[in-house]
Amino acid sequence: MSRELRLYEAVARWDVEGGPEVITAACQALIDGLDSPALRDLASASAHDDASDIRELVIETLQEIGVPYPSSPQPKFVLAAQRSTVDVLRLAVTPTDVSDFQLEVYVNDVEMTSEGAGLGMDPFDVLMPVNRLASDGRVPIARCDCGNYGCGVTDVAITREGGWVYWEWLVEKPMERVVVFAAEQYDAELARMDADHAWETPERAAARLVMTGVDREHLAAHGVELGWARNDFQNPERFQVFLTVGGRNTVLDVAWRGRRPDEVAREACAILARHPREWPARFTF
Repeated sequence: MSRELRLYEAVARWDVEGGPEVITAACQALIDGLDSPALRDLASASAHDDASDIRELVIETLQEIGVPYPSSPQPKFVLAAQRSTVDVLRLAVTPTDVSDFQLEVYVNDVEMTSEGAGLGMDPFDVLMPVNRLASDGRVPIARCDCGNYGCGVTDVAITREGGWVYWEWLVEKPMERVVVFAAEQYDAELARMDADHAWETPERAAARLVMTGVDREHLAAHGVELGWARNDFQNPERFQVFLTVGGRNTVLDVAWRGRRPDEVAREACAILARHPREWPARFTF
Protein backbone atom coordinates (compact mmCIF):
# COMPACT_ATOMS: atom_id res chain seq x y z
CA MET A 1 0.00 0.00 0.00
CA SER A 2 1.35 3.42 -0.93
CA ARG A 3 1.93 6.14 1.64
CA GLU A 4 -0.79 8.29 0.06
CA LEU A 5 -3.29 5.45 0.24
CA ARG A 6 -2.41 4.76 3.91
CA LEU A 7 -3.17 8.37 4.78
CA TYR A 8 -6.29 8.38 2.60
CA GLU A 9 -7.70 5.30 4.34
CA ALA A 10 -6.80 6.65 7.80
CA VAL A 11 -8.71 9.85 7.03
CA ALA A 12 -11.65 7.81 5.68
CA ARG A 13 -11.86 5.87 8.99
CA TRP A 14 -11.47 9.07 11.01
CA ASP A 15 -14.20 10.77 8.99
CA VAL A 16 -16.63 8.07 10.13
CA GLU A 17 -15.36 7.15 13.61
CA GLY A 18 -13.54 10.27 14.82
CA GLY A 19 -10.78 9.99 17.41
CA PRO A 20 -7.07 10.88 17.54
CA GLU A 21 -5.94 8.25 15.03
CA VAL A 22 -5.76 10.82 12.24
CA ILE A 23 -2.99 12.62 14.17
CA THR A 24 -1.09 9.36 14.48
CA ALA A 25 -1.60 8.77 10.75
CA ALA A 26 -0.15 12.22 10.02
CA CYS A 27 2.95 11.36 12.05
CA GLN A 28 3.32 8.11 10.12
CA ALA A 29 2.90 9.96 6.83
CA LEU A 30 5.83 12.23 7.75
CA ILE A 31 7.89 9.16 8.59
CA ASP A 32 6.90 7.65 5.22
CA GLY A 33 8.24 10.70 3.41
CA LEU A 34 5.14 12.80 2.76
CA ASP A 35 5.47 16.44 3.74
CA SER A 36 3.51 19.68 3.68
CA PRO A 37 2.97 22.60 6.12
CA ALA A 38 -0.52 21.43 7.05
CA LEU A 39 0.65 17.82 7.48
CA ARG A 40 3.31 18.96 9.96
CA ASP A 41 0.71 21.01 11.86
CA LEU A 42 -1.65 18.04 11.92
CA ALA A 43 1.07 15.71 13.21
CA SER A 44 1.83 18.13 16.06
CA ALA A 45 -1.84 18.62 16.99
CA SER A 46 -3.37 17.35 20.22
CA ALA A 47 -6.32 15.03 20.68
CA HIS A 48 -7.77 17.76 22.90
CA ASP A 49 -7.79 20.36 20.10
CA ASP A 50 -11.11 21.57 18.74
CA ALA A 51 -12.56 19.04 16.24
CA SER A 52 -13.25 21.76 13.67
CA ASP A 53 -9.58 22.83 13.78
CA ILE A 54 -8.47 19.24 13.25
CA ARG A 55 -10.85 18.86 10.30
CA GLU A 56 -9.54 22.05 8.73
CA LEU A 57 -5.97 20.75 9.04
CA VAL A 58 -6.99 17.41 7.50
CA ILE A 59 -8.62 19.13 4.52
CA GLU A 60 -5.60 21.41 3.99
CA THR A 61 -3.21 18.46 4.28
CA LEU A 62 -4.97 16.43 1.61
CA GLN A 63 -5.16 19.43 -0.70
CA GLU A 64 -1.44 20.16 -0.31
CA ILE A 65 -0.30 16.62 -1.08
CA GLY A 66 -2.81 16.02 -3.88
CA VAL A 67 -4.95 13.35 -2.19
CA PRO A 68 -8.76 13.61 -2.58
CA TYR A 69 -10.96 13.85 0.50
CA PRO A 70 -12.66 10.48 1.02
CA SER A 71 -16.14 11.84 1.77
CA SER A 72 -17.02 11.29 -1.90
CA PRO A 73 -16.14 8.10 -3.82
CA GLN A 74 -12.66 8.25 -5.41
CA PRO A 75 -12.26 4.85 -7.09
CA LYS A 76 -9.71 6.13 -9.59
CA PHE A 77 -7.42 7.44 -6.87
CA VAL A 78 -7.64 4.17 -4.96
CA LEU A 79 -7.02 2.21 -8.16
CA ALA A 80 -3.88 4.21 -8.87
CA ALA A 81 -2.58 4.04 -5.32
CA GLN A 82 -3.09 0.29 -5.03
CA ARG A 83 -1.22 -0.56 -8.23
CA SER A 84 2.39 -1.58 -7.89
CA THR A 85 3.10 -0.26 -11.41
CA VAL A 86 1.52 2.38 -13.62
CA ASP A 87 0.85 2.44 -17.32
CA VAL A 88 3.19 4.13 -19.80
CA LEU A 89 2.01 6.21 -22.76
CA ARG A 90 3.79 6.49 -26.10
CA LEU A 91 2.55 8.32 -29.21
CA ALA A 92 3.67 8.01 -32.81
CA VAL A 93 2.58 9.38 -36.20
CA THR A 94 2.69 6.93 -39.10
CA PRO A 95 1.51 7.07 -42.75
CA THR A 96 -1.66 5.24 -43.80
CA ASP A 97 -3.13 3.99 -47.06
CA VAL A 98 -6.49 5.72 -46.67
CA SER A 99 -5.60 9.17 -45.28
CA ASP A 100 -2.12 10.66 -45.11
CA PHE A 101 -1.29 9.97 -41.44
CA GLN A 102 -2.57 8.46 -38.23
CA LEU A 103 -1.74 9.07 -34.58
CA GLU A 104 -0.91 5.73 -32.99
CA VAL A 105 -1.41 5.36 -29.25
CA TYR A 106 0.70 2.84 -27.34
CA VAL A 107 -0.05 1.79 -23.76
CA ASN A 108 2.76 -0.28 -22.28
CA ASP A 109 4.10 -0.71 -25.85
CA VAL A 110 0.81 -2.21 -27.10
CA GLU A 111 -0.75 -0.24 -29.98
CA MET A 112 -4.31 0.63 -28.94
CA THR A 113 -5.91 2.19 -32.03
CA SER A 114 -5.74 -1.04 -34.04
CA GLU A 115 -7.17 -2.90 -31.03
CA GLY A 116 -10.03 -0.40 -30.92
CA ALA A 117 -11.89 1.00 -33.94
CA GLY A 118 -8.97 0.14 -36.22
CA LEU A 119 -7.15 3.28 -37.42
CA GLY A 120 -5.63 6.12 -35.44
CA MET A 121 -7.04 9.62 -35.78
CA ASP A 122 -5.50 12.13 -38.13
CA PRO A 123 -2.87 13.79 -35.90
CA PHE A 124 -4.34 17.25 -36.55
CA ASP A 125 -7.68 16.08 -35.10
CA VAL A 126 -5.97 15.48 -31.76
CA LEU A 127 -2.88 17.70 -31.70
CA MET A 128 -4.00 20.92 -33.44
CA PRO A 129 -4.20 23.75 -32.57
CA VAL A 130 -3.53 22.44 -29.05
CA ASN A 131 -3.02 18.90 -27.81
CA ARG A 132 -6.45 17.70 -26.68
CA LEU A 133 -4.87 14.91 -24.64
CA ALA A 134 -3.54 17.52 -22.20
CA SER A 135 -6.97 18.44 -20.84
CA ASP A 136 -9.81 16.63 -19.11
CA GLY A 137 -12.67 15.59 -21.34
CA ARG A 138 -13.61 13.18 -24.10
CA VAL A 139 -11.10 12.80 -26.94
CA PRO A 140 -11.30 10.64 -30.10
CA ILE A 141 -8.51 8.07 -30.32
CA ALA A 142 -9.41 5.78 -33.23
CA ARG A 143 -11.67 5.60 -36.28
CA CYS A 144 -12.75 2.94 -38.75
CA ASP A 145 -10.15 1.38 -41.04
CA CYS A 146 -11.83 3.20 -43.93
CA GLY A 147 -10.71 6.49 -42.38
CA ASN A 148 -14.17 7.64 -41.28
CA TYR A 149 -14.70 8.59 -37.64
CA GLY A 150 -18.32 7.64 -37.14
CA CYS A 151 -18.62 4.18 -38.62
CA GLY A 152 -15.87 3.21 -36.17
CA VAL A 153 -15.19 5.03 -32.90
CA THR A 154 -12.83 4.67 -29.97
CA ASP A 155 -12.73 7.56 -27.49
CA VAL A 156 -11.16 8.11 -24.09
CA ALA A 157 -12.56 10.10 -21.18
CA ILE A 158 -9.54 11.81 -19.60
CA THR A 159 -9.44 12.78 -15.93
CA ARG A 160 -6.48 14.26 -14.09
CA GLU A 161 -6.36 13.98 -10.29
CA GLY A 162 -3.26 14.86 -8.30
CA GLY A 163 -0.26 13.14 -9.84
CA TRP A 164 -2.29 10.74 -11.99
CA VAL A 165 -3.97 10.81 -15.39
CA TYR A 166 -6.80 8.35 -16.05
CA TRP A 167 -8.17 7.11 -19.36
CA GLU A 168 -11.55 5.40 -19.47
CA TRP A 169 -12.10 3.72 -22.85
CA LEU A 170 -15.42 4.41 -24.60
CA VAL A 171 -17.43 2.77 -27.42
CA GLU A 172 -15.10 0.27 -29.16
CA LYS A 173 -12.80 -0.50 -26.24
CA PRO A 174 -9.34 -2.02 -26.76
CA MET A 175 -9.39 -3.01 -23.07
CA GLU A 176 -11.94 -2.94 -20.26
CA ARG A 177 -9.91 -1.46 -17.42
CA VAL A 178 -9.17 2.18 -16.71
CA VAL A 179 -5.62 3.11 -17.72
CA VAL A 180 -3.54 4.98 -15.13
CA PHE A 181 -0.56 7.13 -16.11
CA ALA A 182 1.86 8.98 -13.87
CA ALA A 183 1.29 12.64 -14.78
CA GLU A 184 5.03 13.35 -15.07
CA GLN A 185 5.59 10.64 -17.69
CA TYR A 186 2.33 11.46 -19.46
CA ASP A 187 3.09 15.18 -19.76
CA ALA A 188 6.64 14.48 -20.93
CA GLU A 189 5.32 12.26 -23.73
CA LEU A 190 2.80 14.89 -24.83
CA ALA A 191 5.55 17.51 -24.89
CA ARG A 192 7.79 15.20 -26.94
CA MET A 193 5.01 14.56 -29.45
CA ASP A 194 4.17 18.27 -29.72
CA ALA A 195 7.82 19.01 -30.55
CA ASP A 196 8.19 16.15 -33.08
CA HIS A 197 7.65 17.47 -36.61
CA ALA A 198 9.95 15.02 -38.39
CA TRP A 199 6.96 13.19 -39.87
CA GLU A 200 5.50 16.28 -41.52
CA THR A 201 5.44 16.83 -45.27
CA PRO A 202 5.82 20.46 -46.47
CA GLU A 203 2.03 20.57 -46.83
CA ARG A 204 1.50 19.43 -43.24
CA ALA A 205 4.17 21.77 -41.91
CA ALA A 206 2.50 24.74 -43.57
CA ALA A 207 -0.90 23.64 -42.27
CA ARG A 208 0.42 23.34 -38.71
CA LEU A 209 1.98 26.80 -38.87
CA VAL A 210 -1.31 28.27 -40.08
CA MET A 211 -3.41 26.41 -37.51
CA THR A 212 -1.19 27.53 -34.65
CA GLY A 213 -0.17 30.95 -35.96
CA VAL A 214 -3.41 32.52 -37.15
CA ASP A 215 -5.07 35.16 -34.95
CA ARG A 216 -8.22 33.26 -33.96
CA GLU A 217 -9.56 36.12 -31.85
CA HIS A 218 -9.41 38.40 -34.90
CA LEU A 219 -11.25 35.80 -36.97
CA ALA A 220 -13.91 35.26 -34.30
CA ALA A 221 -14.48 39.01 -34.01
CA HIS A 222 -15.50 38.98 -37.69
CA GLY A 223 -17.61 35.84 -37.42
CA VAL A 224 -15.01 33.66 -39.12
CA GLU A 225 -14.22 30.07 -38.14
CA LEU A 226 -10.98 28.41 -39.25
CA GLY A 227 -11.51 24.95 -40.65
CA TRP A 228 -8.65 23.14 -42.37
CA ALA A 229 -5.48 23.84 -44.35
CA ARG A 230 -4.04 21.62 -47.08
CA ASN A 231 -2.91 21.47 -50.69
CA ASP A 232 -5.44 21.65 -53.49
CA PHE A 233 -6.22 18.08 -54.57
CA GLN A 234 -6.18 19.12 -58.22
CA ASN A 235 -3.18 21.43 -58.03
CA PRO A 236 -0.53 20.60 -55.39
CA GLU A 237 1.22 23.89 -56.18
CA ARG A 238 -1.68 25.71 -54.52
CA PHE A 239 -2.05 25.72 -50.73
CA GLN A 240 -5.58 26.25 -49.41
CA VAL A 241 -7.08 27.47 -46.14
CA PHE A 242 -10.72 26.60 -45.56
CA LEU A 243 -12.90 28.92 -43.47
CA THR A 244 -16.54 29.59 -42.69
CA VAL A 245 -17.61 33.23 -43.02
CA GLY A 246 -21.18 34.05 -42.03
CA GLY A 247 -22.23 30.47 -42.64
CA ARG A 248 -20.63 30.36 -46.09
CA ASN A 249 -17.69 28.10 -46.90
CA THR A 250 -14.69 30.10 -48.07
CA VAL A 251 -11.31 29.10 -49.52
CA LEU A 252 -8.13 31.16 -49.41
CA ASP A 253 -5.55 30.14 -52.05
CA VAL A 254 -1.82 30.73 -51.57
CA ALA A 255 0.68 29.66 -54.25
CA TRP A 256 3.76 27.72 -53.21
CA ARG A 257 6.03 29.22 -55.89
CA GLY A 258 8.93 27.08 -54.63
CA ARG A 259 8.78 28.61 -51.16
CA ARG A 260 9.31 26.99 -47.77
CA PRO A 261 6.32 25.98 -45.60
CA ASP A 262 6.97 28.82 -43.12
CA GLU A 263 6.91 31.37 -45.95
CA VAL A 264 3.61 30.09 -47.32
CA ALA A 265 2.09 29.98 -43.82
CA ARG A 266 3.33 33.49 -43.08
CA GLU A 267 1.59 34.84 -46.19
CA ALA A 268 -1.65 33.04 -45.32
CA CYS A 269 -1.63 34.36 -41.74
CA ALA A 270 -0.86 37.88 -42.94
CA ILE A 271 -3.85 37.81 -45.31
CA LEU A 272 -6.14 36.47 -42.59
CA ALA A 273 -5.01 39.26 -40.25
CA ARG A 274 -6.80 41.76 -42.53
CA HIS A 275 -10.51 42.45 -42.61
CA PRO A 276 -12.35 39.61 -44.42
CA ARG A 277 -13.50 42.07 -47.11
CA GLU A 278 -9.85 42.41 -48.13
CA TRP A 279 -9.17 38.70 -48.49
CA PRO A 280 -8.54 37.34 -52.01
CA ALA A 281 -10.79 34.44 -51.06
CA ARG A 282 -13.59 32.73 -52.93
CA PHE A 283 -16.88 31.34 -51.67
CA THR A 284 -17.61 27.73 -52.53
CA PHE A 285 -21.14 26.93 -51.33
